[in-house]
Amino acid sequence: MSISDSILIHADAGAFEGWGHLRESLEVARTLRNLGRHCVLVLPEGVSAAQEEARASGFEVIAIPVSDWQENQSPEQIIRALKSDPRAALVSDLLKITPAYGNAIIESHHRWATITELREDELAPINFNISKSPEYVPLSDPYRQASAHVIQDSIRQVLVCFGGSDPSNVTGKALEWIRAAIEKGRLPGVSRIVVVLGPLFADHESICAAAATYPAEIDLRRSLSPIELAHVASESDLAVTTSGGTMYEFCALGVPCIVVPVLPKHILNARVLKDRQAVLLTRQFHHVTAEEITMSIDHLSAGPIRARMSQAAQREIDGMGASRIADRLVKEWGI
Repeated sequence: MSISDSILIHADAGAFEGWGHLRESLEVARTLRNLGRHCVLVLPEGVSAAQEEARASGFEVIAIPVSDWQENQSPEQIIRALKSDPRAALVSDLLKITPAYGNAIIESHHRWATITELREDELAPINFNISKSPEYVPLSDPYRQASAHVIQDSIRQVLVCFGGSDPSNVTGKALEWIRAAIEKGRLPGVSRIVVVLGPLFADHESICAAAATYPAEIDLRRSLSPIELAHVASESDLAVTTSGGTMYEFCALGVPCIVVPVLPKHILNARVLKDRQAVLLTRQFHHVTAEEITMSIDHLSAGPIRARMSQAAQREIDGMGASRIADRLVKEWGI
């Protein structure tokens, strides 16, 4: 495959790597394509769902083993692809950049940028840290400059969504926390829970079993497109999510969010928006209790409080991150 004068966009995607890296990378690739640049997605060899999504969006795909970048060894296949044409450029959106990966890219190629959430991964000549600078979060069309969210007087519909994979099944834990609160009569207005499961979520049976005996209506959705997810979120009064891509998407829509961090980096992501009054942040998921979730929902029960949070969230996240990234790359790379 020729990658002459292309931009390679290297993304993690998998059950443990999260779906957000892929969605971010695809949005950056679409934006660069609209500016006339040829983009090629570099994706994990064994994750067919990621490859299919990229191809469905009209992109060529180079599929390579995850060992080429997730283990601390020289990323031979990435380097080989870059060396095939010195005019090619690389954008890396990875769970973690190993020292071997970073050193190899720096030694072989000067056109390199990262999209990261970790300060220690800012190894490229150009780095976009979306954790500390959320204005660079790349979001797709349904989330860009969305209209104001409609705030109801009370919370009736709660959206539970923990991303594309949720390997720890925090979705199931969230349903247990909310169940306990409902059964104690602490959430009288909540009558409907919309549960969205991502394309790599594996524990469907436990969610279906919980739904069968739940004290409120459960609306179970699977593998929604960005447009479908945006529609469901816009109809919800509150979201319980983690601080990856879904947090940024719901903030862009103005949906008030209770954010339950799953990974340590998630705490940093959410803390930035918490400090700006855009989300409500709990402890990390293995420390959260049903009482903490109940108190969080109680705190957001008043419409004016949710309205202020909604406005702050949309002020911080306008969904235009891909355009900001693409504009800077075009300018600095002279492409």
